[in-house]
Amino acid sequence: MARTKDHIVEKQRELPASSTADNGAHAQAQAHEKVLAEIVHELGNFFHKLYYWADFLKQRPSRKQASDTTAAEMLERTIKNLEDFLKVSILYFQQTQLSLMRMKAGEVADGLLAQLRSQLNGTPLTVSGGGEWQGTPVMIDPGHLSRAFEVAVRHLVMQIGPTSALGVAVAQGVRGGRPGLEVGFRLSAPNEAQPLFQTSEAGVEWAVAQKVVALHGGELTEQSNAPSEKSVVLFLPLCT
Repeated sequence: MARTKDHIVEKQRELPASSTADNGAHAQAQAHEKVLAEIVHELGNFFHKLYYWADFLKQRPSRKQASDTTAAEMLERTIKNLEDFLKVSILYFQQTQLSLMRMKAGEVADGLLAQLRSQLNGTPLTVSGGGEWQGTPVMIDPGHLSRAFEVAVRHLVMQIGPTSALGVAVAQGVRGGRPGLEVGFRLSAPNEAQPLFQTSEAGVEWAVAQKVVALHGGELTEQSNAPSEKSVVLFLPLCT
C-alpha cells in the first residue's frame, strides 16, 4: 500500500530543530533520507503492479477477451503513474537554481491570491491584513515560487467541501529573528470525506514545494488546528 502525504509530512516534523549550521545540515540530510525511503517504497509498489499485469497478459490465451483490455489499460495507467512519480522524485533531488528578482511584498501577496482565486470555483474567500510594510521588497524567483504555491493550492482545494470557507491573513511575521511576509490560509469546515488515495507522489510533491520555499529563505507549513479547520502558512523573508 502506498504511504500517504501525511506520513511524509509527519516524518519530516520528527526532525530535530537546531540553530547551528552542522545540525541544520544533519536535519536536511535526514529529510532527504526519509523522502528517499518513500520513493524506494513507492517504486517497489509500481514495479510489483507492472510485473503483475505483465504476467497476467502473458498467461492469457491467444484469443482476445474483455479482461485483456482491462489488464492492458491497468498496465498503461501504472506506467503513466510511474512516469509522473519519477518526474516529481527527480525534482526533489535535482539542484534548483533560482533566478531571484526584487518585488514588493504586497505585489507577491496579490499574485498568490490571484493564483488561489483561479482555483476556488466559487468557494467563499475573505482576505485580511496589510500595512505599510507591504511596500518592503522580497527576493523571489516567480516561476519556481508559483509552482511551489500551486502545490499548496491544490492541497487546499482538494479538501474543500460544500460548506467550506477560506480565510487568508496577510501579515508581517517573524521567523528565526527575521521579519517576513506571512500569508496564512485557513480552511474552515473542510470536506470530512478524505480522498480515497493520498499518494506518495503528493507527499514528494509537497516536499519539493517546501524545498523551493526554503531556498528562498522561507517556510511552507501545514497545520490541522482542529477537526473543523485546516491551514497552510507561507513565510518569505523581507529585504531589510
